[in-house]
Amino acid sequence: MPSRRSIALIVLFWLATTTFVAYRDLWPVLFASGPPPVAIDLADEAAQTVPVRWTIHFSGQKRPGKLITQMKYVEADDSFAFTNRYTELRYESAGVVVAVPELISVVRVTRSGDLREQKVDGKLELFLGDLPLGDASAKIVGRVVDGQLATTAEATYTILGLTPQRLTRTLEPVPVPRGQPLNPLQAVNRITDLRPGRRWVVHESDPLKEIVRTLTSEFGFKLPDEKRDRLFGEVLAGQQMLEWDHQSVSCWVIEYRREELVARTWVRASDGKVLKQEAFQKGEMLTLVRDP
Repeated sequence: MPSRRSIALIVLFWLATTTFVAYRDLWPVLFASGPPPVAIDLADEAAQTVPVRWTIHFSGQKRPGKLITQMKYVEADDSFAFTNRYTELRYESAGVVVAVPELISVVRVTRSGDLREQKVDGKLELFLGDLPLGDASAKIVGRVVDGQLATTAEATYTILGLTPQRLTRTLEPVPVPRGQPLNPLQAVNRITDLRPGRRWVVHESDPLKEIVRTLTSEFGFKLPDEKRDRLFGEVLAGQQMLEWDHQSVSCWVIEYRREELVARTWVRASDGKVLKQEAFQKGEMLTLVRDP
C-alpha cells in the first residue's frame, strides 16, 4: 500500500488537473446582481443538434487541446445538461507534464436555471520529463440537496507501476446560491441581450474550490486563504473586429475585471454566437476558439 504522501501526490495532481479545467469551465460559478447582464437561452442551447467544437490554446503549451460542447434536454425531470468533453489536453510546468486523454464535465440545471448536478469524470497521466510517474481515472459527482452541494469523489490510480489503488471520499456539503449557474465565461453556443455599456457586479460561488480544499486537508495540505476584490462584468461600448475563419467579424466584447483584466468573451454581433473566450490568471492566458 503506498504511503499517505504518495496517495496525496496522486490526489493533488488529479485536483491540479480538475482545477486547470475549472479555470475555464467551472471557475467560478457566477451569479450577477442588478439587471440581467446576459442571457443564455437553455432551450435554444438544447435545440442545437450539432455539437460545437473548440480549439484550446494555453500559454507556453506547444499542442492545442480540443473541446466539444453541447446541451441536451433531460425529459425525466425537465432539466438541461450542459456537457464539455475535453481531449488531448496537456499541461507542462517545471518539467512535470499532466496529459489528459479525455475529461468530461457536466452541469445540469433546472428550466429556471438553478444548479442540480455537477460532475467531472476523466483520465490523466503524469510524467517527469519522459519518465512516467503515474496515471489515474477519477469521478467527482455533486448533487444539490436543500441548497447544498453534496459531493462524492472516487479515483483509481497507479504510482510508479505499483498495484492500482482505489480512493473514495464523501465530502461535507457546500452551499450553492439560487440562480443561473451557467457561467458566461463558459464556451456556450450563444449569448443574447448584450447592450453596449451594460455593467454589473458578479458574485462568485466556487463549490469546486471547497471540494479541493476539503480533499487536500485530509492529506495534511492546507490551501492558502484567498481574498479577492469584487468582479465586474461589462459589455464594451463599441463593437470590435475579430479575425476568425480567415475573415474580420464584428463582435460585442464582454470584459470581466477586478483591478486587472480577468477574462474576455467575443460574441458575434449578427447572431450572438460566441467565437472566442480568453481567460487570464497569474501571468498565464488560456484561449478557446470556436472551430468554423
